[in-house]
Amino acid sequence: MKLDNLSSDSGRVHLVPLIKDKLDVFKDLLGSIEFGGCFCAVWTGFDETWEARCADKTHPNFSITRKNVESGKHVGFLVYQDDELVGWTGSGPKTAFPFLKEKLGSRLSEFSENIWSVGCLAVKEAFRGKGISELIIKAVAAEASKNGATHLEAYPTKPFHEPRIFRGTHRLYCKLGFTETTSEVDGDYAIVLMRLELEVPL
Repeated sequence: MKLDNLSSDSGRVHLVPLIKDKLDVFKDLLGSIEFGGCFCAVWTGFDETWEARCADKTHPNFSITRKNVESGKHVGFLVYQDDELVGWTGSGPKTAFPFLKEKLGSRLSEFSENIWSVGCLAVKEAFRGKGISELIIKAVAAEASKNGATHLEAYPTKPFHEPRIFRGTHRLYCKLGFTETTSEVDGDYAIVLMRLELEVPL
């Protein structure tokens, strides 16, 4: 499905890239009890210490992400509705997230700057159930298209798996016109490679 078919007024949701001046806002959001201490470091710094790092109250994952931001790397976007912070998405060029090159599902397509990826969706509890995730994905698709991407990818599980809901759900991406391209088995679940074709502005 082309972006034209996906597009609708995204309401007042807009994306703000994470830069040094926004690190405190980011830390307060993903360091709250609503989220799991990941600080969106999974795609850039995953290893055997991951679970321990997420539980560590000194926030080592935030330190990883902070260093990436301070070095000028793209990490993702803070999500605002009007002027209110409603969530976060670890989305952007696939090449900004090194672990996607080897992760189940995502490794099945090219590791290219022409592809953007939705790594995670994190919506504050007060705003859940209001269609914010749909609006975020539409906003990411528009941003990807504006930056010359040809496809937007996502990697949900099938069937639904609560611990990996941060990826977004298979149902959500189907609703928005993504195509199930292929998948890989991970225990009782499939990690699905889903793609949306984008129209690149002339």
